[in-house]
Amino acid sequence: MKKSLLALAVLGAFAGAASAQSSVTLYGRVDLSVGKNLGTNLKNMQNGSGSRLGLRGAEDLGGGLSAIFNIEHRFDADTGASQGFPATNAGTIPPSSATSPNTPAGANRFWSARSLVGLKGGFGQITLGREYTTAFLGSQLINDPWGWDTVASQLTAGVTGLGIAKVRNDSALTYNFSAAGFSLGLQTAERSDTYNNFIKRPMNMSLGYAAGPVAVNFGYEVTGVEAQAKEKLYTLGGAFDLGMVKLGASYGKGTTYDNVDRKSYMLTAVAPMGQGELRAALGQRKSGSTTDIGMVALGYHYALSKRTTVYADFVRNSKAAVEKTGYDFGLKHNF
Repeated sequence: MKKSLLALAVLGAFAGAASAQSSVTLYGRVDLSVGKNLGTNLKNMQNGSGSRLGLRGAEDLGGGLSAIFNIEHRFDADTGASQGFPATNAGTIPPSSATSPNTPAGANRFWSARSLVGLKGGFGQITLGREYTTAFLGSQLINDPWGWDTVASQLTAGVTGLGIAKVRNDSALTYNFSAAGFSLGLQTAERSDTYNNFIKRPMNMSLGYAAGPVAVNFGYEVTGVEAQAKEKLYTLGGAFDLGMVKLGASYGKGTTYDNVDRKSYMLTAVAPMGQGELRAALGQRKSGSTTDIGMVALGYHYALSKRTTVYADFVRNSKAAVEKTGYDFGLKHNF
């Protein structure tokens, strides 16, 4: 009996030690807004950003090395339905250039936002699985004051991503490192896997520096799609925080798979106002010789708490054929 109790005590001690060296976090967001999108006169309720539910964790392996994982599901909070992200992304060229091969058809998958495992230590972080491109996280996303969220993203994403950026890659090998204000991201993905069959292997990278009030970044991406031309883009951005206002600028240039050159720029300002912040941006995108986005965006996001925000945004695309304006009023809660 005493030996049994001793064995249980030892096992309990080991279990406690293992528990102390690992952690798993449940997190998520529910975000809904009412408003009107660009190009339509319909008023509706929709996700202001990607409502999500995820798990992430880390296990201390000793010597400064940790094993990490992250899985994340996206859904439409207004209906509870799984959100976009089709399973099939063949990367083949559609019969009409009006449809991008980066927006394919197919059944939805569950862990669509992130699904990865990796190692983290003094060398940086390396992961395997479905992950954001380093060009997106390190340049395209952070150059947008709205972070590709709300009705504003209908223009800001098209300017900073040029309508070319992939955002995520399946079967990706991703490396990130940061030190002394500098950051580096590198990613390559399988050309062919269960769902994908790209012409070329997707690859991307990012470089960044942030110290005090100054931040600059650069991103480069080859999507893997190729027909008349290799689909690629690069982005360059920077920001300077004056305290009362943070000013930013970004520039992008790329080529679509059907050999259309695109260029864009965006100027931004973010000013704290009480518990909220005022966001403003103007910019332009040209496809060939045609300006297809002439944007103005304005928003105010007010923090009711560290987790809950109410917001209102207004956007205008002067180059839209119809319904040039859009707006939203929303509530976002993170947990």
